[in-house]
Amino acid sequence: MFGKVMSVVLAFLGISAFAKDKEGKSFLLPEQEKMLRDKYGEKFLESFKKDLQDFEKDGKAAEAAVTDEVTVLLEAEKESNARLLERIKTLQDHEKQLNATIERLSKDAASDEGVAIETDKSKDMDQKFRPDMSLSHNRWLDAAFKGAAYSGDTTVDTQELKKEFGKYVSSERLQIMKELVGTTDSIRYMSTIITDKTEVRAAQAAIDSVLQQFVPFWTPKGKSSFTPLTIKNYKCKVNVQVKPSDIMEDVLGYLYDEKLEPKDMPVVRYVLYQLIFPKLAEEREQALAVGEFKESNVTQDGGTAGAALECMNGYVTQLRQLKEDEDEDVTWLLDGETLSDTTLLEQIDRAVDQVKPVYRNKVMFIHADPDIVTRYGRAYRAKYPYTKNEDGEKLKVDFSRFSFAPLEGMRGTGVFFITPKENFKHLMSRNPQQTSIVMETNHYNVDIMAEWWEGTGFWLADAIFAYIPPAKEEEDGNESETGSQGDGL
Repeated sequence: MFGKVMSVVLAFLGISAFAKDKEGKSFLLPEQEKMLRDKYGEKFLESFKKDLQDFEKDGKAAEAAVTDEVTVLLEAEKESNARLLERIKTLQDHEKQLNATIERLSKDAASDEGVAIETDKSKDMDQKFRPDMSLSHNRWLDAAFKGAAYSGDTTVDTQELKKEFGKYVSSERLQIMKELVGTTDSIRYMSTIITDKTEVRAAQAAIDSVLQQFVPFWTPKGKSSFTPLTIKNYKCKVNVQVKPSDIMEDVLGYLYDEKLEPKDMPVVRYVLYQLIFPKLAEEREQALAVGEFKESNVTQDGGTAGAALECMNGYVTQLRQLKEDEDEDVTWLLDGETLSDTTLLEQIDRAVDQVKPVYRNKVMFIHADPDIVTRYGRAYRAKYPYTKNEDGEKLKVDFSRFSFAPLEGMRGTGVFFITPKENFKHLMSRNPQQTSIVMETNHYNVDIMAEWWEGTGFWLADAIFAYIPPAKEEEDGNESETGSQGDGL
């Protein structure tokens, strides 16, 4: 904890070390004390000075508290806080729009058939729209939720559903699309490119060198050489048909858990958030990792839908293709070796040492099959049983700035790779508001359709350091996985 505070204080004061007295102890200059007092208050200042003295009692320098682990942790918290602030701003903007809509709707008179529902402000509910209680499915839900019997028509009128669905989609389009293409496990480690192009390609890279001795002649230096990779953007979609009458009972339980009356949460929210979004997030994570694009040959409605993993080429698939093509610009780690539990610690150390020197001082992640991370953790614990892992499951390779990032989409592949976040790319549509999402009624069913562009890949081959297991090992792993699945059927 003190290391994190120390790092923040040093950064705020714009210094790398404190002034030292005759005994080598750190102390704050008067102007530094004033800066901290004005920023954080007298209580913080006195507490920090005491902690500073306590830390240096054993002869340690205060700056030693800022370890590599603290730096990595602060970087992670910085990214998390940035995402949280962005989410808060989005919610605040949405709240302003919502309040404006509520104010406008409150001035409109209800139709002769509809009933205006007064909102109990003490419950602080988020009133999305004014429901029309003349619709049969709203009356059915309202009666059932209150424990009363509903004697009206028990069938579902598709026109009434269309009216309710239309209201929800109109006001919630942007939020629905954000949930559809939300952040998955692996996207957190990528840098996102917003584009509507079908493919993108790197246009620049780092210059090799510019420093030279002075001579009074023009001697140009600084040639930039790189190997850009093409990242493809794929058009994806969701086509789901739901029969609302089949999920009425489930909806009631969901509404009760949320402490909301049926009129405040339409059926569509249940369908989207409880059925579609969780499954879509799982399949997107798999497709982004190990998907293999296959052109669809469907030519008419009702054709066979393609598999989830056929909608795009994932980053593991691209690495395997580069390996198959014997791309010499990629640094292939532990080339031809099989990972063994008895030598795994030593192998990972060698893999880290194979990273180009220019990248070794960067804070980077070892994106890996979760099974490899588990094996590494167990091997480390077996070799160093008395070493406490203060970060829990967050494993860091000793004497490096690299930490493991297990990605669920890579499970069973036996692959791991190291690359800067700025080189690990995720493509998404430029304007989510223009992304197509449609809900239509079809007899007693509701057809949900959504379309968007998405893709993943790498910017430069030169910045990729990857381990691909030997072909035989991959085949054995696939056969084992297939066999275990077959046994469970």
